Amino acid sequence: MSFFVFPRVAQGYANHRPYYHPLIMEKVRHRINLQGRYEHGLDVGCGTGLSTIALKELANNVVGIDGSAEMIAVANQHDEAQITYRHAPAEKLPFDKEAFDLITVCGAINWIDRTQFFPEAKRVLKERGWVILYDNFITDQMVESEAYTQWHQAQFLSRYPKPPRDETPLTPSECEGYGFRFSAEEYTNELAWSRSEYIEYMLTQSNVIAAVDMGNETLSEAREWMHTTLAPIVPDGTKRTFLFAGYIWYLQRT
Repeated sequence: MSFFVFPRVAQGYANHRPYYHPLIMEKVRHRINLQGRYEHGLDVGCGTGLSTIALKELANNVVGIDGSAEMIAVANQHDEAQITYRHAPAEKLPFDKEAFDLITVCGAINWIDRTQFFPEAKRVLKERGWVILYDNFITDQMVESEAYTQWHQAQFLSRYPKPPRDETPLTPSECEGYGFRFSAEEYTNELAWSRSEYIEYMLTQSNVIAAVDMGNETLSEAREWMHTTLAPIVPDGTKRTFLFAGYIWYLQRT
């Protein structure tokens, strides 16, 4: 089951996913000691294009690909120079050998078959090119209240369990087997949201997509349930600070 083929989800990504990506681009630039920009960059699993637009900070010409035609349709609405979007799977990259200096994968590696993707990534990368895999995910912590942690663990995850995906961490030995040198870093960031802003973001999570877009409940029911149960924690007219966390995995072609 693909959770990213629904038009409702694609629009939700475009409208309600936070644009944290420039933070990552700056970390990457510093970590790989990049002066200026590469010539060609590829964003795999680009979704609605937020990560692709951010990649322009590191590459002059950027291509974004995604296996969801619905996501690509929304991404194509961006009027951004030097960006091309294509509907294509990560496991079969439709590009020539050594076409790119840099590949990014934002929040998508858990849904990709690594055994097929990494050989493809190595094929289309130039010598000593980089694959940068990164993610940013909401935690169960709020700065202002521990009650949010209890709500998230006891109520939200009970109603919307996490769908299965491959969350196996990469290891240096695995990367070496594919022909890459591996290093990593972790980070945290915070976002202040009203209850409505938070809920619209959560409606784009795979937990809720699995319930709503596969027919177990309606979007209105999910939204109303979150508004009702979160009201004591995030009252009307207030904003609360939610803690996010993430990782950046650096793979350099050897």
